[in-house]
Amino acid sequence: MADLGLLVPHADAVLTLLYADPDLTVFPAANGGPNVVPNGQLPPYVSVHFVAARPLRRLSMRSVGFLLRAHIHCVGASDLAARLVSDLVASALIDVRPDVPGRACSPIQMDSENQRPPAVDQSTGFTTVTITDVYRIYSEPGRDGS
Repeated sequence: MADLGLLVPHADAVLTLLYADPDLTVFPAANGGPNVVPNGQLPPYVSVHFVAARPLRRLSMRSVGFLLRAHIHCVGASDLAARLVSDLVASALIDVRPDVPGRACSPIQMDSENQRPPAVDQSTGFTTVTITDVYRIYSEPGRDGS
């Protein structure tokens, strides 16, 4: 299992970048807000889930590279609205070096191998379209992003 000691600061760094855009409503919400999308939440919004790459053996990961994927569900009321949310997320993340204490982070990249096609949902009585974009966050031991 990946070390939660590294997962949390990497995830926090990505969320901080998303929270900085006032046009994005992000779940989990900043400052102790909801961790999941509340019932009845209308789009547009993003829901973020993190998956850490697993080492082959049980390692603390503190002395080796660490890879985290952020699965970001960009939700809008139409294809165009979901794409706009996706573009805002991309602008906030792509090529940014996240600030993770004690780690040298590479620029965040989109992981095109794990992209999914848009999904339409009408089960709640109104239409939502979700585009799921996946981003890679990689770091190695170090003090800065150089």
